[in-house]
Amino acid sequence: MLLLEAIGLEKSYKGNLILKQTEPFQLFSQDRIGLVGLNGTGKSTFLKLLTKTEEADAGLVHHYGTFGIVSQFEEGEKALTSRSEGIWNVSGKSYETMSGGEKTRTQIAAALERNPDFLILDEPTSHLDVEGMDQLAKTLKHHKGAVLLVSHDRVFLDMVCTKIIELNQQTFTSYTGNYSEYLVQKAHNEARQQSEYEQYVKEKSRLENAAKEKASKAKSMKDKPARMSNSEAKLGKGKLQWAKRSLEKSSKVIEKRIEMLDKKEKPQEHQKVEFDIQRFSAIHGKQALSVKDLSLRFGNRLLFNHLSFSIKPGMKVVLTGKNGTGKSTLLEEIYRGNDAIELSKQLKIGYFHQHLDILNPAKSILENVMENSLYDETWVRTILARMLFKREEVYKKVEVLSGGEKMKTALAKLFLNDYNFLLLDEPTNYLDLFTREALEEVLVAYPGTFILATHDRRLMEKTATHILELQSPKAKWFEGRYEEYKNKENTGAKKTSENDASLLKLELEMTNLIGQLSLEMKEEEKTMLDQRYQEVLKEIRRLKTY
Repeated sequence: MLLLEAIGLEKSYKGNLILKQTEPFQLFSQDRIGLVGLNGTGKSTFLKLLTKTEEADAGLVHHYGTFGIVSQFEEGEKALTSRSEGIWNVSGKSYETMSGGEKTRTQIAAALERNPDFLILDEPTSHLDVEGMDQLAKTLKHHKGAVLLVSHDRVFLDMVCTKIIELNQQTFTSYTGNYSEYLVQKAHNEARQQSEYEQYVKEKSRLENAAKEKASKAKSMKDKPARMSNSEAKLGKGKLQWAKRSLEKSSKVIEKRIEMLDKKEKPQEHQKVEFDIQRFSAIHGKQALSVKDLSLRFGNRLLFNHLSFSIKPGMKVVLTGKNGTGKSTLLEEIYRGNDAIELSKQLKIGYFHQHLDILNPAKSILENVMENSLYDETWVRTILARMLFKREEVYKKVEVLSGGEKMKTALAKLFLNDYNFLLLDEPTNYLDLFTREALEEVLVAYPGTFILATHDRRLMEKTATHILELQSPKAKWFEGRYEEYKNKENTGAKKTSENDASLLKLELEMTNLIGQLSLEMKEEEKTMLDQRYQEVLKEIRRLKTY
């Protein structure tokens, strides 16, 4: 059933065209659509036009059902039932004191309470931890109506979407499947485009050479060869001129064929990111950083107690955990210093978080990144291009950049500066999907050591060599990749669940045995029951010590 239709939408801001829809958009019941594209391509604008929260310059939007909105820009108290507050874990909290994640949960709960025919969600995962994203994904998968969403979390898009629409230069391109399947299809399309471009260049070159050869041959024909007499030349002049005109005509025909070739544009090439390790400041010794028996509080709340771990040079540590477990606090303590934290003397720490301004607004992107950089301008511009700052864009002043562009500039400055140990606190916030993938490449290639706090599971999977998960007030340290850690956790959780079921069954049997032993019976029966009682007791003790 058709629930929403948009035709010919256009929107400009201050004379700049942001969005121009050339093909109709339709949303049907049971659709699960993810809208992707670079920052600034008009994704949020498109959603606002669809929900009529912003007026279009041109075009029409028709709704054929009720809808709910979750927006990164929406603020304000939401009236919820106690059931919804419990489901989304926002019971007993005022909106003013809520964290970003709790406000997002409140919006989600309010939208779902209306039981709408379709949901439109703009960055609903921005402030959610992994547990929150999983809860939302399961809810959306089972929602009775349609879903259209913008999200920069790739695992979330994989879990929810059955269709991806890419918005690029006012063009909407549809792909069937989730985000990973979209990437495969897009790579296939790019490979086909490369092949078509190479064939086009080859055929064009062949025709151009043929045209030049015929034109050259025609030009070289003389009115009279040197060894031919005037009388002989007079007799053959007509044939010569005819042959010359024929060659010139053939050359013109080939040139026309070149003009009529179906022109193919050269696909964009992605340069591989590498770092010159020779210029990199090495950390000598066995440990870059050591934390011994560290305990931290936030107000009266204990974040973690007796935390100890060490990081060797070259380790790439992912710091994970639910919101409020102290990830940002730990990174700040490492940067500021603490008696329980011992740092290598060779450590040069670069610290990224969203409230730390390491950029000069009056200077350009390139000037900011080049300041104290280990690399020359050519290589700096290569990295900036991978972060999607190309050509003249590197000369833009920081003061005119969007939030996402400032984040990218600050990250590039950290990676290319004279640091060998990075503290990265949620670096993917405000970054679009394509920039996140570029950031992955940079982090994988980075020769130094880092601690990365993030909820982006794909980023964790690609970059981590070690995992530190804060589970207030405890912590878990794991040597290995994130996928290996989660597999181990899931295996342990499954085993724990099985143990709990077995324990419950044994405890019920124990209660029954105690009841039977209290009754009068033959000694032989009592001995058998007592023997079973001892067996059950032993098994209960074993399971409780697991």
